[in-house]
Parts: sequence; C-alpha cells; structure tokens
Amino acid sequence: MRIIEIDVRSALQNSGLRELDYSLNPYLGCMHRCLYCYAMDMTKDKRAADDWGSTIIVKRNILDVLRRELPHKRRGVVGVSTITDPYQPVEFRYRLTRRSMEMLLKEGFRVSVQTKSPLVARDLDLFARYPERVDVGITITTVDPEKARAVETQSPS
Repeated sequence: MRIIEIDVRSALQNSGLRELDYSLNPYLGCMHRCLYCYAMDMTKDKRAADDWGSTIIVKRNILDVLRRELPHKRRGVVGVSTITDPYQPVEFRYRLTRRSMEMLLKEGFRVSVQTKSPLVARDLDLFARYPERVDVGITITTVDPEKARAVETQSPS
C-alpha cells in the first residue's frame, strides 16, 4: 500500500444526492478493491484512481479545514466517505473518519456512513451518544466466502 498525504482547501462538498446535503471524504482510493466499485471513476486524484486498491490519498489537514468550515455551513446530512470506505486500514492510523464525525455530530450535523469493515464497531460509543443523528449501513454483497473474495478482492470478510 502506498500512502500519499496531501493538504486540501475544503472539507465539506455539496453531495448532489437527494438524501445527503454534503459529502466528506478524508481519504481517496480504497484498499478493498471491489470489482464493481464506481468510486474510482469519481476520484479526481489520478494517483489514487489509476492505482485503485494500492494507493490511498490522505487529506492530512481535513480536520483543521472542517473546523473552520463548520460555523459557516447550514446543518444537514453528511455522507462520510461517499467515494471510498471510511473504515479501511489507513483509518487505524489516521482516525480522520472518527475525528471528523465527532466534530460534525457535536455541531449538530447528521452523519451517514456506509462500510464493509468491522472497524466501524470501534465507533459504537460515538454512534450511541447521537442515535438520532447517525445512520450506519453495512454492505454485505454475499454470504458465500468464495464469491465475496472473487468480487471484493481485499475487503474484510
């Protein structure tokens, strides 16, 4: 896995989806390497898009940028990591998903998370503090381990 750290100028983006007001993507690229994934086509950083599954872009200053943006944003629903899994292996080290959700929830935003990773359980305490403002979806493509490995080549079982 190749990790590239970058600085960004904005954290919250208008999502363009009916059910989400904003998207927040602390990482670009995804280690799960699912064959059906659309996100590589949505990722503007060519380093991650062209080396999907091996290169992760980490937005190292996203927490500072988010902290500056929050007072100026209308409260709404934030899709956390809409073009990657928010709980892939780099989250163990950087904790950007956890720390950004803490800020969002404390400031009155709702968060919506979709993941394939058991690392989501690490944040159950946070979700329990704000049950009315959090929704978490777990993606299970198939219960057949052989089929899962064939289409989700590096995701957690």
